[in-house]
Amino acid sequence: MTHDHHDETTGKPFDARLVRRLLVFIRPYWRTVGAAVAILIFVAGFELALPFLMRSAIDDYIVATTRILLAEDDSSGFVSEHRDDLLPIDDFGSRWEGARPPRAYLVTAKHLSGYDPRSVAKASELGVILEKSYYAAARDKIVLAGLVPAEFVVAGDRIALPVDVLAALSPEQIHILREGDARGLGRIAIIILVMLIISFGFTLLEINMMELTSQRVMYDIRMKVLRHMMRLSLSFFDRNPVGRLVTRATNDVQVLHEMFTSIVTMLLRDLFVLIGVVIVLLRLNWRLALVSLAVLPFMAWATVAFSVKIRDAFREVRVKVAKINAMLQESIGGMRVIQIFAHESESFRRFSGINHENFLAAMKQIRTFAMFMPLMELASSTAIGLVIWYGGGSVIRNTLSLGTVVAFLSYVQMFFRPLRNLAQQYGTMQQAMASSERIFMLLDNDQMILDPDEPVRPDTIEGRISFESVSFSYTEGEQVLRDVSFTVEPGETVAIVGATGAGKTSIINLIERFYDVEEGRVTLDGIDLRQMDRSFLRSHIGLVMQDVFIFAGDIGGNIRLGNQGIDDERLREVARHVNADTFIDRLAGGYHEEVRERGVTLSTGQRQLLAFARALAFDPAILILDEATANIDTETEHLIQQALVRLMAGRTSIVIAHRLSTIQHADKILVMHKGKIREAGTHLDLLSQRGYYYHLYQLQYAQ
Repeated sequence: MTHDHHDETTGKPFDARLVRRLLVFIRPYWRTVGAAVAILIFVAGFELALPFLMRSAIDDYIVATTRILLAEDDSSGFVSEHRDDLLPIDDFGSRWEGARPPRAYLVTAKHLSGYDPRSVAKASELGVILEKSYYAAARDKIVLAGLVPAEFVVAGDRIALPVDVLAALSPEQIHILREGDARGLGRIAIIILVMLIISFGFTLLEINMMELTSQRVMYDIRMKVLRHMMRLSLSFFDRNPVGRLVTRATNDVQVLHEMFTSIVTMLLRDLFVLIGVVIVLLRLNWRLALVSLAVLPFMAWATVAFSVKIRDAFREVRVKVAKINAMLQESIGGMRVIQIFAHESESFRRFSGINHENFLAAMKQIRTFAMFMPLMELASSTAIGLVIWYGGGSVIRNTLSLGTVVAFLSYVQMFFRPLRNLAQQYGTMQQAMASSERIFMLLDNDQMILDPDEPVRPDTIEGRISFESVSFSYTEGEQVLRDVSFTVEPGETVAIVGATGAGKTSIINLIERFYDVEEGRVTLDGIDLRQMDRSFLRSHIGLVMQDVFIFAGDIGGNIRLGNQGIDDERLREVARHVNADTFIDRLAGGYHEEVRERGVTLSTGQRQLLAFARALAFDPAILILDEATANIDTETEHLIQQALVRLMAGRTSIVIAHRLSTIQHADKILVMHKGKIREAGTHLDLLSQRGYYYHLYQLQYAQ
C-alpha cells in the first residue's frame, strides 16, 4: 500500500511559514490574545521592578550611607554634572584647615553607583570625595536620640554622623535614628506584596484567557480537519491508515494546545523579561552589565550547536515512535491471526527490536540535553561570579553601592531563567512544529471530488442509470474498468456478478461518485454525475454493503443516522417492512437498546437487517446492494429475501452477489470479467448461452 500522508517532516525547530498559517486560526480571537499579551507585558514589568525595589531597600534604608564631596577646581565639572544629586553642607568652612575652604556636599552611595567609576576613583584619589562614610538622619531624630547636632555634619534639615559612631549607640538610640528607615522598608515590603498579589491575579486571568483561546483554536482546527477529510475522495483513505488520520485530529492538535498554553505564553513573557533585563542592567551600570553578559558569545555558540544536535535527536525519536505505533496497530489489529498461527514470538521479537531502537534514540536525546543544561548552568554561574568579582570590588572601592550589586545578581539570574526554559521547552516546540506540518499537509491534500460551480439538482429522480464507455483505475496504469457500457431503466433490477477483482464494486463507487471516471461518463436520468451536487445525488441512493457499519449508540439512532424527520412511527414501520422488528422487539431496550461500535453485540444477520431498515427509512429512488446477503445463515437469509422483495419494489436496484441463487429473478444480469462486461441477459438466457455465467453456475451448484 502506498501512503500519501507521511509522519516525516522537515524537522525545523521553528518554521515561520507554519506559524503564519497557525495565526490564521488565532485571528478571530485577536482581541483576547491582545489582552493576554498586554497582561504579559504588565506582569513582566512587575517582575522587573522587584530587584529594583530590593536595590532601593538596601541602598536607601538598610545601608543608607553618604560621603562628602568637595568642590575643588579639579572637581568643578563633576559637581556641575551631578549637582541635582548633591546635598550642600552648612558652614563646612569652619572645619577646614586651609586658606580657602571648599564647597562641600553629601552624596549617597546609591547616586555614586550611577557615575563613571573612573571619575569617582579619580575624585577619591584627589581627596575630592572623602573615604569616610556617614549616615544622614533628620535633625529632630538626632536631638531625640540625645546626640549633639553640632558635633556632626549639618546639611539643611539633615545631619550626618560617621558610620562608626552608630556602633557605639544604644539600641534605643538606633531605633530612634532609623525609625524612618524601618518605615521605608515596611512600605517597600507592602509594595512588593501588593505587586505579587496583583501579578498573581493578572497571571491567573492571562492563563484563563490563553486556555480559552487555545481551546477555541483547537476546536476550529479539529472541525476544519474533519470537514476537509469528509471532502476527500476515497482514494485518499485507500492510501492512508485510519490510525494515522485519527492522530492528526487528536494527538497533533493536542500538541498545538500545549504550545499555545505553555510555550507561546512562556516565550512572550520571557522575551519581554530578557529585553527588560538588558535595558535595566545598562541603565543601572552599563560597565557591570557588559561584564556580566560577557558569557553571551559562548552561550550563542552552545545554543546553535545544541539546536542542530537536538533537532536530529528529536527527528530520530519521532521516526522510531512512528514505527512503534505502526507495529502496535498492526499487532493489535491482527491479534487473531497472530494467535491462530502461533506468531507471538516472532511479533514480539520484531517489536523488541523496534522498541530497542527507540530506546537508543531517546537516550541520545537525553544525553544531548544532559550536556546542554550543565553548560547553561555554567554560563549562569560564570555570569554571577563576574558580578560578584567586579561588582564586589567596586563596592570595596566605594564606586558602587551594595544594593546595585544585589540587584544585578537578581537580574542576571532572571536573564538566564528564560534561556533555561527555552531549552527545556525545545522538545515541545519541535513536536508542535512537526504536528503543525502534518496537519497542514493533510489540509493541503487536494484529492477530493469537487462539485461544479453551479451543480444540477433535478426536481424528480426517475432512476435511469447509464454507463457510457467508462474506463477507470485506482492506480495509474492499472485499469479496473475498461470501456464499460450499460443502462439500468427506472424500476429495473440489475444484478452484477463476476470473480473477485472483476470491477463490480468499482461500478458502485462510480454511481455513488466516490470516484470520478477517467474516460466516458456515468449519467442519472441523462445528467452527467459530475454536473450534479454530490449530497443531492447520494440522498437519492440507498447503499447496503456486506460489511455493515454500526455506530455506537442505540438501535433507533443507527436507523435514523441523525435525520430527526424520521419519527418513531416511521422507525417501526420500516423495521417491520424489512423484518428487523423480529429481533428488535426481543431486545430489552427495544429501539433504545445500546449497541457498541461496529455492532459487536449484534449478529451479522441482525446488522444486515438494520442496514435494510436504514436504507428504507430514507426512501431512496435507487437501491444498491453490495454482497448484502453474504455470510448469513439460512433462516436469516429467508428473512432478508422477504425484506429485499419489499425493499426493491418500485426502485431502480443494482445487486452485486456471489450467490447466484439470490439474483435469479433479476431483470438483467451483467457478467463482469477483468473489468469488462462479458455477458448480459436474464438468468435463463445466460444459462442457455453456456458461457462464463454458466461456468460460474456450474461451479456453485455442481452437485
